[in-house]
Amino acid sequence: MQNSLQLSIFRNWLNERIDARVLGIYRILFGLFMAFNLFRYFRIGLVENMFVLPKINFKYDGFHWLKPLPEVYLNILLGALLVAACLIAAGVLFKWACRFFAFGYLYLFLLDKSIYNNHIYLFILLAFLLSFTDADKVLAIKNKGSSGYLIPRWQQVILQMQVVIVYFYGGIAKLTHDWIFNAEPIRSMVGYLSHDSLLYSLLNNEGAIQILNFGGLALDIGAPLLLWYKPLRKWSVWFFIVFNFMNSRLFQDIGIFPFIMLVNLILFFEAHEIPLLKIKKISIKGKGQAGHPGRSTPTSILLNDPLTRYFLCGYFVFQLLFPFRGHFLPNPLDWTTIGNRFSWRMKVDSRELEEMKFFIYTSSSAEPVPVEINTFINEMQILNLSMDPRSIKDFSKFLEKEAKSYGTVDPQIKAKIIEKYNGKTGAPFINPEINLAAVPYHPFKKLDWVYPPPK
Repeated sequence: MQNSLQLSIFRNWLNERIDARVLGIYRILFGLFMAFNLFRYFRIGLVENMFVLPKINFKYDGFHWLKPLPEVYLNILLGALLVAACLIAAGVLFKWACRFFAFGYLYLFLLDKSIYNNHIYLFILLAFLLSFTDADKVLAIKNKGSSGYLIPRWQQVILQMQVVIVYFYGGIAKLTHDWIFNAEPIRSMVGYLSHDSLLYSLLNNEGAIQILNFGGLALDIGAPLLLWYKPLRKWSVWFFIVFNFMNSRLFQDIGIFPFIMLVNLILFFEAHEIPLLKIKKISIKGKGQAGHPGRSTPTSILLNDPLTRYFLCGYFVFQLLFPFRGHFLPNPLDWTTIGNRFSWRMKVDSRELEEMKFFIYTSSSAEPVPVEINTFINEMQILNLSMDPRSIKDFSKFLEKEAKSYGTVDPQIKAKIIEKYNGKTGAPFINPEINLAAVPYHPFKKLDWVYPPPK
């Protein structure tokens, strides 16, 4: 009886109507940041440099069948994604724009694991979740006067939940020996900063390193309490602002991610709690701002569609469970990267590639033929190759095929890969004496040809 009552209270809370303008503002900022990100892809020539010039793309397990479209169509897709991001910001064809953006971006994302970033994964998920909301009912081109629109609270909560998962699981990933006892990879990352920079002079001391190390861990682990518990939220939000700003300075490879995480903070407030935006609270019973009555559609008040309700429940069950899969696999999680993607394991290790050489051995020559790796793949792919045994195997199979096309009989592919891991002395990643084109791979079997991580 008591459990039933509590469930009823929770459902009523989720369906309680709140001011939609927070979601409206969030929609605009999210769409503009996504448009900026897509414009940047055009500027750096993503399609040509990632899907045209490389001779091979490294696929995820189960997605080797997925092929890039011809260059012209990939550029058209990129342009369509840019248009979709602008439509999201404008609130035009909103739900369709969100879904097209999410699935079109996902297609590009899956074409090569070398472009994986946690923030790209998050962008896809947020766009998808936005498609279930009425964020286009306010501050949109088609609804210029809709300042008093009301939405059910769950529409904001599903986005909050996704953001909290990112923080909390990022904190769980930091509960490692290296992070807690060696302050790694923070110590190494500070060391990589320009020694002439002000940031390096401020952070290159034990006190600052420990503050960054344990402060980041505490914020991540404490995110559910700090962001959802109202008495703490108005104070803790400033720590999240500083945390994300520091991330933007420390890490040069995370793009707009810290700024999106800053934008995500507004999701944890209601309209009347944001004084800087001068938003007045809308009365549920009476009139809204500027005399407009609070409005909502029957479909937006309650999550009546069972299919949608069950789908969202299944979605979050997946988000809660899938990140743990790597802990049940036989290979070292972060060292081999098998199981660490799509798990919010952000900046939990650092690597410095000291040496990577591939060789083709033939029965007709006593000396191996060195491979010019740069003639086949780009720098992002090389970075992925240095830490992913699956990509090493795929690249070796590609080299074997290339060698055979030039008439080489029974070529063998071997490699020497040495890298520093979390500030430790450089160590070999794989067995340099084994034919990599013939090694077995199965995600549920230990890879004996991959050396264990350095202690």
